[in-house]
Amino acid sequence: MKLPMKYNFDKVISRRETHSTKWLKFDDTDVLPMWIADMDFKCPLEIIKHIQKRIDQGIFGYTDEPNNLSTAFIRHVEKTLNWSIEKDWIVWVPGGVVGLNVSCKTLLAPGEIAVVPSPIYPPFTEAPENMERGLVKTYLKDVNGRLEFDFDEIKNLLSEDTKMFFLCNPQNPGGTVFSREELQELANICLEKEIIVCSDEIHADLVLEDNLQHTPYSSLSKSSEENSITLMGPCKTFNLAGFPIAAAIVPNKEIRDDFLRNTKGIVSHIDSVAYVAAEAAYSFGAEWLSELKEYLKVNRHLLANEINKIEGLSLKGPEAGFLGWIDCRESELDNPVEFFIEEAKVGVHDGAFFGNKNYVRINFGCPKSLVEESIYRIKKAFSQRN
Repeated sequence: MKLPMKYNFDKVISRRETHSTKWLKFDDTDVLPMWIADMDFKCPLEIIKHIQKRIDQGIFGYTDEPNNLSTAFIRHVEKTLNWSIEKDWIVWVPGGVVGLNVSCKTLLAPGEIAVVPSPIYPPFTEAPENMERGLVKTYLKDVNGRLEFDFDEIKNLLSEDTKMFFLCNPQNPGGTVFSREELQELANICLEKEIIVCSDEIHADLVLEDNLQHTPYSSLSKSSEENSITLMGPCKTFNLAGFPIAAAIVPNKEIRDDFLRNTKGIVSHIDSVAYVAAEAAYSFGAEWLSELKEYLKVNRHLLANEINKIEGLSLKGPEAGFLGWIDCRESELDNPVEFFIEEAKVGVHDGAFFGNKNYVRINFGCPKSLVEESIYRIKKAFSQRN
C-alpha cells in the first residue's frame, strides 16, 4: 500500500506577484507558462526555516562557505550517486552557467575549440563565444525519442585544436541519462585525443526511471577523473533557481588552480542566503526529493501518454528531469512554438532556442492540475485545426 505524501505538490501557488520570470514571460495572461526550467513547488520546509533564520539575523555582508556545506554535499553525492569525492576538489561558484564559462576560459586557449552537442541548453554554445574561443557542434541522434551521441560524427569533427568537450548529462532538453557504456565510449575518444570534458550534471538527482542510474563522467576511471570538470548543484533538484550556486568538482589540482585563478575579477561572491539554502538542501532535503521524484513520474506518465495520442506529436521520457522534449516533425506545423502559445495557450519553450525548431520543450514540474489543463488545451487546439 502506497503511503500518503508528507509534502503537498498539488497546491497551486500564485507566483505573478513575486516577479517570477516564468509567470511574467507572456503578455497574454491566459497563456499557461510551462517553459523555463524552474518548478512551481514550494521548496522543502527545512530549507525555508534555515533561510528565515538567516534573514532574521539581518546582516547580509560578504560570506565565506559554511563549514558543513561541502561535507553535506559530499555525503549526498556518495549516498545518491555512489561517487566518492574529496573536499579539496570542490569550488563553489554562483551558478552552473558561471561554471560553464569559467571552465571554457580555463580549458581553452585562444584559437582552441570546444565540441558542443546539439540540441542543448544555449549557455553551452554561448560560453566559447563569451570567452572568444572556437566551437563545433555535433548533432545528437533522435533514436525513438531518445537523444544519443553519433560517435562517428564526433570522431570526424576532432582536430588538433579540439581541447574540450561539453557534456550535458542528464541531457537538456532531451532528458537522456547516458549509460556507463555510452560515457565510456565518449571517454575513450576524449582521452585518446587529450580532450578534457566539462560535464554539466545539474539534473543528476532527478533520474525518473527505476532501472537507470546516473553515472558521473568523472567516476568512470582515474583518467576521466583527472581530465574533467563536473558541475552539480541544488538549484534544479530542490527548486532553488533564484539562489544560484553550484559546485565545480575539479579533481586535477593543476586544472583546479587554473579554474580558481580564472574566477578572479569576473565571478561575484555567492549570495549569503544561497549558501544557507544549499547547506540546508543537502542536509535535510532527501525526503522531499524522494517524494518529488514520485510526483514527477506521475506527471511525466500523464503528459507523455496524452501527447502521444495526438496525431503528429511524440514524447518519449524524459529519463530524468521535469522537461519534456516534444517532437512536432510529423505535425505539419510551420511554427510549432507559435501554435502552442497562440492557439493552445500553453507557453512552451521554443525548440529553436536549443537547436531544433521542430520540437518544443514543456515543463511538467508543476501541480498535476496544471499538467491536466495543458493537455486539455493542447488537445483542443489540435482538434480545431483546419
